[in-house]
Amino acid sequence: MAEPTRPVPDRADRTRWDVQGLRAFAVLAVVVYHLWPNRVPGGFVGVDVFFVISGYLITRHLLREQVATGRIALGAFWARRAKRLLPGAALTLLATGTAVLVLVPSTLWGQYGRELIASTVYLQNWQLASDSVDYLASDNDPSPFQHFWSLSVEEQFYIALPVLLVVLTAALRRTRGHSPVRTARLLLGAVVVLSLVWCVVETRTAPGIAYFSTATRAWEFALGGLAASVLTGPPRSRTTAAVRTGGAWLGAALLVASLWTITPATPYPGTAALLPVVGATLVVLLGGRSGLAVLGRWAPVAGLGRISYAVYLWHWPAVVLLPIVTGHSLGTRDKVAILVGSVVVAALSTRFVEEPLRFSARVSALRPRRVAVWGVLSTLVVVALGAATLGALQVQQAQAAAYQRSLEDGDVPCFGAAAGVGTADPCTDPRLADVRVPVPSAAGSDDVNRYACWSNTTPDFNVCRLGPSTGYTRHVAAIGDSHNNALLSAYAAIAEERNWRIDVAGHVGCYLTTAEQQAPSDAYTASCDGWKQAAFAWVRDHPDLDALVVTHAATKSPVIVPEGSTNEATVVDGLVGAWRNATDVGVPVLAIRDNPVARNDVLTCLGRMTGPTTDACDSPRTAALSAFDGSAEAVARLGDRAAFVDLTDRYCSASTCPAVIGGVVVHRDPTHVTATFATTLAPYLGDALADALGEVRG
Repeated sequence: MAEPTRPVPDRADRTRWDVQGLRAFAVLAVVVYHLWPNRVPGGFVGVDVFFVISGYLITRHLLREQVATGRIALGAFWARRAKRLLPGAALTLLATGTAVLVLVPSTLWGQYGRELIASTVYLQNWQLASDSVDYLASDNDPSPFQHFWSLSVEEQFYIALPVLLVVLTAALRRTRGHSPVRTARLLLGAVVVLSLVWCVVETRTAPGIAYFSTATRAWEFALGGLAASVLTGPPRSRTTAAVRTGGAWLGAALLVASLWTITPATPYPGTAALLPVVGATLVVLLGGRSGLAVLGRWAPVAGLGRISYAVYLWHWPAVVLLPIVTGHSLGTRDKVAILVGSVVVAALSTRFVEEPLRFSARVSALRPRRVAVWGVLSTLVVVALGAATLGALQVQQAQAAAYQRSLEDGDVPCFGAAAGVGTADPCTDPRLADVRVPVPSAAGSDDVNRYACWSNTTPDFNVCRLGPSTGYTRHVAAIGDSHNNALLSAYAAIAEERNWRIDVAGHVGCYLTTAEQQAPSDAYTASCDGWKQAAFAWVRDHPDLDALVVTHAATKSPVIVPEGSTNEATVVDGLVGAWRNATDVGVPVLAIRDNPVARNDVLTCLGRMTGPTTDACDSPRTAALSAFDGSAEAVARLGDRAAFVDLTDRYCSASTCPAVIGGVVVHRDPTHVTATFATTLAPYLGDALADALGEVRG
């Protein structure tokens, strides 16, 4: 976050109290949004305000140095930034990382450990951008380190801006009319234009990346930097003073308006970010002699502005970790405690850690090289903590994997789906009473999907072939979204055991339907639509198939309901329209009902469990199967050219859908089954498909 200013006596007071008030506004907006999002739906724009402040202050500092000395001392500049930012960040990361190891279930160690390391080296924004387009990580819950994404973007700006100014100054040094201010304006103006255009494009095509990308956020810093290049001395007339004051208050009004006109549903940053960014820029440009400065001098506002960086650092880990510790969502008392506690801890860390180091004569006397050494050492300490988290997780997972292999290779008749929890004759083995494989901390990655059979962000129709190339007794194709490909291990076992050839193809969030599906971006829609058309063409080109096997997530990528229709009718019409591409060329359709869904915290819940498995993490059957699947209704519409396959009795009893069945963890996230459970499902899925083939071929 932008660097607070330490109060100084009035007779030498050069503090920008309007900026101090702006910091207080920004951090309060973010914290209140995190605690009470419905009260301030656009509170996340506080981060954009910090970006503008950082751009303004850092550019002003660099230009002053460049004008005064003719150069920018890069080492000294970065050393000052390290002395200001590293102590608070390192302390927060160490404290939070330790709390993760002590308080958090091991199911979250993998994600948290990676994000701890990414935050420490200021690459958290790119870690989150990568996760936003990774279908395995797209359902990750927020980590206690997630807020470091904005600090990562700022650090990248602190590295890039002075380097670019030095390079551009050297290139333009001999040109006519050259000056540091003009050079900065040229550079920052170009960044504003290019980054803003890219921001608008990326928000439409890849919103997950756009939110975290440095390239889409650079214009916010640059606009603040442009404001720093404008000299605003004392107004020479009342008119000028009135215009400046009006502009400053207009900026404040834009900021307040953004808290309610922008919501989490707004495509962001995109053009919507202009509202808070322009508002903040007007304040830093014109607010120095306005009533905003008077407001910023008010002790509560000035105090909050002073500790705003620390408040931002400390509040978010509490928001994430407290529900994990207590086992329930945040209540009003919890939220008030977090708000007050964050301010208290921030005040203490600012007073006794950050400011003593920042203003220490001994620390100030350190050469940049010595500061770099201490910075590297502190970074290595925190990275080691993240590596220890991942290392402990690896040991735990390796032990569990070895145990799992011994179970799979042994004679355990009730293992996994063989338990038949919803059948007339369920199977129980006392040896599995306290078994939970894969270990919950590894269940999230228990997926054997192959990119040879998968399309993530492109319309390419990729097909992988399971089973023999020749001499097979049945040839079927299994096509759908990630719920289809989650069954890949089952399809592979069926192909091997029954001498079938099974061609598998899938696309993230996209399945065989002629209905329009909701999508996060235009690019995603284009990718999905192109893949569907390729899938339809492939099916029509393979009339020799014994069957087309289809399944889809009932809870993901819902269809867009046309006016005058219903969701149920739209779902069924879309399935029927798509499946007729197969039945019209003589290929029957076998539709598998979607698997039940689990509770959102199923793996975290299982990670806390010790001893024998209980029903504490199970889901009521009515909730797990509440989403409308539509496959049975679509099959009925197609008549004897289609059959319905329902394996619910392998997932659920009459009242519940267990989180662990026959010693096997069923879900790797709330909607996808683990590859281990899918493998145990193979004999029953194979029998059901064979029976269904008999129906449609008979």
